[in-house]
Amino acid sequence: MVLKQKVYQIVRIPALILFYLGIWQLLSILVGSSLLLPSPIESAVSLWKIMCDPLCLRDLGYTFLRLVAGYLIGAVFGILLAILTANVPFFHYVFSPFRLLIKSTPVMSFVLLLLVSVVSNLVPVLVSAIMVAPMLWATTEQAILSLDPKLSEMGRLYFPFPKRVRTVYLPQMLPQILASAVTALGFAWKSVITAEVLSLPRFAIGNRMYLSKLYLETSDMVAWTILVVSLSLAMELLLKAVLKRKEAAK
Repeated sequence: MVLKQKVYQIVRIPALILFYLGIWQLLSILVGSSLLLPSPIESAVSLWKIMCDPLCLRDLGYTFLRLVAGYLIGAVFGILLAILTANVPFFHYVFSPFRLLIKSTPVMSFVLLLLVSVVSNLVPVLVSAIMVAPMLWATTEQAILSLDPKLSEMGRLYFPFPKRVRTVYLPQMLPQILASAVTALGFAWKSVITAEVLSLPRFAIGNRMYLSKLYLETSDMVAWTILVVSLSLAMELLLKAVLKRKEAAK
């Protein structure tokens, strides 16, 4: 029984991938045009060519820097705003509609508005920050408001503020905040690529995807999409693994 479970764990992911590749291949045959839907093999060839291109690493590097910058800016602002609105009801009342407005506004609207007044290289950074901030803001505020009042009172009596934060507040808040941080990372990837496609900074994955669409190189566009999705999943899995190791170490 144990052996069957191990075999199942090993086989299930490759089998699922092959299943969806088979569906993709079948749809490609039915469509009958690589311009509309390239086959998995055509997309794999394009992906290999892209990865062998030395300019690919440059474009990935610039996109990654924009992602990290936007994510960190959004996370810092989101957490600071959460601390403010959770502790001062007046600011919660004033800023809550603003947070709802940001969450409800399409990414494209922010890109078009920023393009009027901001250099194209900065647009993806700012859009990513705008998308990340409300997520961590809402989660961190909820985590602060959900703190156990008895533990908080005990901390105020026995610990100075820095130690109180480290030993009383953070252990209660971190699980919610870190879960939200992982989710926000995926949204940051999507918003950065979308902003790059619309703002067209010189060195960017989004720029390359736009050129692929412009020159009707559908297999290249699919290949870039596969690369972006793979990198996004890899970063999320890496972040989850790091967080699990820290939890296990505790």
